[in-house]
Amino acid sequence: MNRTNRLLYMVAALVGLVWLFFFPHFRQAFLKQFYFMPFLGVVAATVANTTPAAAGIVYFPVLTRLSIDPATAVQFSLIIQAYGMGLGSFKWFLFNKKLFMVKLLPLCFLGGTIGIVIGIVFVPIDTPEILTLIFNSIGFIFTQIIFFSILLKRTYPNFTIDLNRSNVIVLFVFSLVGGIISGWIGFGIDTIFYFLLTFWYRINPAMAIVTSISLMAALSVVGTVLNLVFNSVPLALWYSAVPGVTLAGLFLASYFAVRLGARNILVLFAFLLTVDFLMAFWTQNTVPMSHTFRMILTYLIVGYLLVIHVKIFKQSYKDVNKELGEFQPNDIR
Repeated sequence: MNRTNRLLYMVAALVGLVWLFFFPHFRQAFLKQFYFMPFLGVVAATVANTTPAAAGIVYFPVLTRLSIDPATAVQFSLIIQAYGMGLGSFKWFLFNKKLFMVKLLPLCFLGGTIGIVIGIVFVPIDTPEILTLIFNSIGFIFTQIIFFSILLKRTYPNFTIDLNRSNVIVLFVFSLVGGIISGWIGFGIDTIFYFLLTFWYRINPAMAIVTSISLMAALSVVGTVLNLVFNSVPLALWYSAVPGVTLAGLFLASYFAVRLGARNILVLFAFLLTVDFLMAFWTQNTVPMSHTFRMILTYLIVGYLLVIHVKIFKQSYKDVNKELGEFQPNDIR
């Protein structure tokens, strides 16, 4: 066993001991209400630490469909991301620290911090229906960008960004907007930051994904502190998810990321966003519409997405984004 693996096992053992120590305090809530959270945590943390989407993309739709208030789901997403994506960032750093675009993080963290303060403290959205609609609409838009980037066979040759005045302004503004959205729905800056890096600056996607994960982790800490001061934090939910999140953050996420590759991860990411959008659209009542119109629109969307997926999977693996950067250390020069 090498030094890195020993360190990871030591962290996992320490987390396990602390979790068991606090078990009597959360025993009733865990066994009666949240017994499923470790399993959900494995899935959510794996998604969060392999794709440019935070764990909220899994937690939010699942928890709200289990009758947990959307505002509580957002607060939970932030605190569990602070932990889980923090572990994931630590693991990625051990794997290859060159995957982090360190020069960008202070600027983007500053913009994101200002944004999340605005979103949580000054302009909060407390209406569950609006939160749900914002979440799924943003996700669907990002899905289409991913689909067409794959179909157009974009290449991503860049590894750095020159921090001149115009780039500083662009990065700061996008981080500010991402921070506001993160304050509202529990994630956002990671996905926006990823798309900015890849589609505007054509940065290696592996670097963009890992950097966005670390940025979302740091901003989730800020959001959690703000919720502790101004709102509340669902500690029982967080405690219940910790075992699964620890397993995925330290071990599973990077394992799957390296073996799936950046391109397949993006396809998986887009698929998850698409399924969630369709489920939410079919059940939502925020925008009034007749049942017939809802069915027609749903069939049109499904047909459109089916055509897109067929086009993607008809292309051979080697013909799609051959220059899409992977997570292997020797891919980052």
